[in-house]
Amino acid sequence: MHYSVTSCVLASLLLSGCSFFSSPKADPEPIVGQPLQVPAHLSAPPQPAQYDIPAVRYTVQRVDAQPPGLVLTLSSSSRVDEEETRARIWFDRTDYSGDLQPFLEQKLSEFFSANSIGYQQESELSWVTDWVVQTDTTGMWFWKSEQPRDQVRYRVSMEPRPHGRSVALLVEMLEHEYFDRGRALLPTGVKREETAFLNSFTAFVGDYEFRQAQLRRSRPVDTSLQLGVDGQGQPALLSEQPLEVVWSQLESLFEAVNLSVTDLNRSASTYYLRYEQPKQGFLSRLFRRKAMPTLPLTNGDYQVVLGRTQQQTSLSFRDKNGQILPESVVAQLESVLLTVVSETRLEL
Repeated sequence: MHYSVTSCVLASLLLSGCSFFSSPKADPEPIVGQPLQVPAHLSAPPQPAQYDIPAVRYTVQRVDAQPPGLVLTLSSSSRVDEEETRARIWFDRTDYSGDLQPFLEQKLSEFFSANSIGYQQESELSWVTDWVVQTDTTGMWFWKSEQPRDQVRYRVSMEPRPHGRSVALLVEMLEHEYFDRGRALLPTGVKREETAFLNSFTAFVGDYEFRQAQLRRSRPVDTSLQLGVDGQGQPALLSEQPLEVVWSQLESLFEAVNLSVTDLNRSASTYYLRYEQPKQGFLSRLFRRKAMPTLPLTNGDYQVVLGRTQQQTSLSFRDKNGQILPESVVAQLESVLLTVVSETRLEL
């Protein structure tokens, strides 16, 4: 066995030949190009060295690393044109504003007063502010302080549309001064300052609209829904609203009392309904969700037919065969539905 291993090693050496003992190959000689032959009547091109850096003239410039200003629609009545490049925003008339231009003039005056900003009315539709001092917050907790950074003067202009339902508000910077005399405002910073001032006013208007919406939701809803009789003298619920308004509100009312719409006939002003008394599940009781009101009805199919009588809209409640429900049941329905209409703020 020892002799066979030795034989194999010797055979491998012989097969490899002289390359096993040969010396490493030398690198080839580099190929040197011939110099460019330029005719006598032509000028030779420049021939830079291998690692020459071309001479470039440059100047050191400050780069604004802060993000650009963006006009924000912070109120429900505001919007921005898609191609707008200036600090300008549009306001549209809403239920909260009434006459739009006087409303914005009042809010602008309140905004200046709330932020202790002096101003002068330059023209009927433009106002110029006094110096507005801006500060930086330094420190924390009890050692927090405000350090003046710069001061700015703005012009605020209104651009109403002829129809009066839309007004644009434009903010332009007139002057700017840093308290540190070595600093200067870059061109991109001008738009950012204008935008920040405009966004502050838009947020002021948005806060007013939010408070008005909360106030409206907290007010009790006036409803005209009451027990009466329809055109045939049968017991029904009556509403002062037009039939079209009542029809459009009923599906929301049905959903709130667990009445599911199985079919409807618009030409006959009839809803076909199925009622199942609501059951409060374990999770609803666990999270203390308000139970759905229970109607004085048994599980089954019903109809609600709308009609007009003496300038009122009548709601006639019937069983699946079209028989009108007794007056006592309709009276109990009135009590439950009045509470639901008030909570859901329906116009009935």
